Amino acid sequence: MICGSCGNTYDYDYFAGENLLKAADRALAHKSFSAAKDMYSFMLDKEPANVKALRGLILAKNEVTRLFDITPKIKDGTFVIATLNLDKYKDTSDPGVLGFIGKTDRILALYKEYIALKKALKRLGNESDKAESEDSNTNGGLFYYESVEALKKKAIAYSGTLAILLILTILCGVNGSAPSWLMVTLIVAMGVLVILVLTAVIRLLSGNRKAIDHEPTEADVRKAKIEEKKSELDRILNGINDVFKEMNRME
Repeated sequence: MICGSCGNTYDYDYFAGENLLKAADRALAHKSFSAAKDMYSFMLDKEPANVKALRGLILAKNEVTRLFDITPKIKDGTFVIATLNLDKYKDTSDPGVLGFIGKTDRILALYKEYIALKKALKRLGNESDKAESEDSNTNGGLFYYESVEALKKKAIAYSGTLAILLILTILCGVNGSAPSWLMVTLIVAMGVLVILVLTAVIRLLSGNRKAIDHEPTEADVRKAKIEEKKSELDRILNGINDVFKEMNRME
């Protein structure tokens, strides 16, 4: 017999039971996925109740050597759902095979749930990007929520601007030739900056960086939904891994 994938020639005895399974396992371990798939399929045609061959066939079709390596394929979108379609083996009455196929059905259900959630997450992301420019960070007025880093940057910027205006005011006063309106403008600007600096410093010292009257914006709500769906995606992937663990223990 000649292998259509690798061209190697085999005696018929080579394809008897454990010999073939060991050969398929070796091919899988060496990442000869096409040859492994052919051998697992050939063995299942003769012995459809062999759970080890079923597991090997799923691995070979997914071009991985461990069931756990399928999960990253699901995550990056390279998983081929047809690799878990084992309907042709459901005719057997073997409880081991039926139990194994039940696990693959569970994975398929979780996978479909994962894809639906991923599409919903993508829509939310697109909506968030589109509406981001419409949401202002000043909806809560002067005391809208800001992080510590943002407050520090503001305090430093205000202080720097105040120092520059102070120097200009002193120079204009010493010179004496500056018009009165300019002096008044500089003094008023410095007064506003003093208030802004003091406000930022007080908020930093008090730790109260969130306004009492602040209401979540649409962007806040969208971000919360996105984080919720990301957590749900992780939950589903963990569920798939748990099923793979159960499949690994089946003989």
